[in-house]
Amino acid sequence: MIRALSRSFLIIASFGLIAGCSEMPTAPDSSRGPLGDQDWLTAPMAVVKGTYSIQDLGTLGGTWSEAYGVNDNGWVVGVSLTASGAQHAFLWTEAAGMQDISGPDWMYSIAEGLNNTGMVVGWGIKSGEGIRGFFWTAEGGMQSIAPPTQHNSSYCFEVNDVGEIVGMALSTSGNYNAFVWTTPTNPVLLGSLGGKASRALDINEDGRVAGKSTLTDQTSRAVLWVPQNPILDLGTLGGSASEGFGINELSRVVGWAHDVQEQRRPFYWDGDLHDLGTLGGPDGEAYEVTDDGLVVGDSENGSLQTRATLWANGNGTYDLGTLGGTESHARDISGSGLIAGFALTEAGDRHAALWAVENGGGGASTVPELLEDLETGITDAFTNGSLQRWRAQRLLVHVGIAQRKFERNKPKQAAKALSTLIHHLELYERRGWLGPDEAQALINQAQDAIDLMLE
Repeated sequence: MIRALSRSFLIIASFGLIAGCSEMPTAPDSSRGPLGDQDWLTAPMAVVKGTYSIQDLGTLGGTWSEAYGVNDNGWVVGVSLTASGAQHAFLWTEAAGMQDISGPDWMYSIAEGLNNTGMVVGWGIKSGEGIRGFFWTAEGGMQSIAPPTQHNSSYCFEVNDVGEIVGMALSTSGNYNAFVWTTPTNPVLLGSLGGKASRALDINEDGRVAGKSTLTDQTSRAVLWVPQNPILDLGTLGGSASEGFGINELSRVVGWAHDVQEQRRPFYWDGDLHDLGTLGGPDGEAYEVTDDGLVVGDSENGSLQTRATLWANGNGTYDLGTLGGTESHARDISGSGLIAGFALTEAGDRHAALWAVENGGGGASTVPELLEDLETGITDAFTNGSLQRWRAQRLLVHVGIAQRKFERNKPKQAAKALSTLIHHLELYERRGWLGPDEAQALINQAQDAIDLMLE
């Protein structure tokens, strides 16, 4: 089932739009080329215009499923409960729907990622071998990946279009070690920051890898591995820990990091860590980033509900909605803008989901919906105690003026009312009367409405 979200928007994403992001990354040079594209500041901007819709991908017969990866062809992978109660890796395509790709000797399997050639990777439990990473192809089926020497098990998390697979392996001494595997050679260990655990979670076409490693005190840090260079600690946002999840072809990394209050914040790294903000709550995580700077992940709203989130690189933070329930999660975004994850249904079941931009979206007809969303956001801020009643009422007055002016075909006057609203929100944020995340989310909604009014 496809459920259209009550939001249309124009996203313009450019790497030059996040404040403070004017410097190139300071990571060491690699023999495989410079870290990132030297012309990234002048690269064409990505424009996504339309209505994001969410599609329920169903299950393999059980009650739940989760999607973790999507490629440019619209293929989606993940894990689902079967009718018999087993957990099996799946591949979903528009033509064939959800297919069970678990091998006959696998008691458990989960597909974590895939590339644009159709290779799927993940991990599971195979009879006679134990926990093993795998790669799957339509021709060869599911094939296990043996762990490095002196290791007992392996896990695979992502694969690039070159066929390089990243993951981790459990050593005989109990350490988890990040590795990269290139068919048909053995896994190559990537090293750590001195701790007992490292995990490689994503890899770009140049072989640069994002993930996590622990320090000698076993604190987790987001890291970047560049071929033939030392491991790079990406730091935190002032707190104790961080973890990197996704990397693009410009070697920009996203993940989460603790801030000074030890809140789990979504970050974007371009040589420095930048807090991406949330939908109004304290915590969030960023999982993947496109070459155009679109970032997907999860964040909490003002009611502390976790929602699939799209960050448009300085041009708004968007709640992608659910399948009728209260919660959703985004785990991957393709180069073509397709987003994979999972969400709760109206019945409370967790189902794999695919978000896509519908053609023909946008335009002034969506302004009433945006204004309704803005009104709801202000009301929620008052309800959860973030905003005093009289201040919320003042904001709602300006929304009401904008609604009436727009209904009377006076878009410039409606936009002026929303500009005044934005001024008040900025003041509330400066004075500490409204939290910065909630204020910015409302400002973004008002600006979206203004942009559509004046198109």
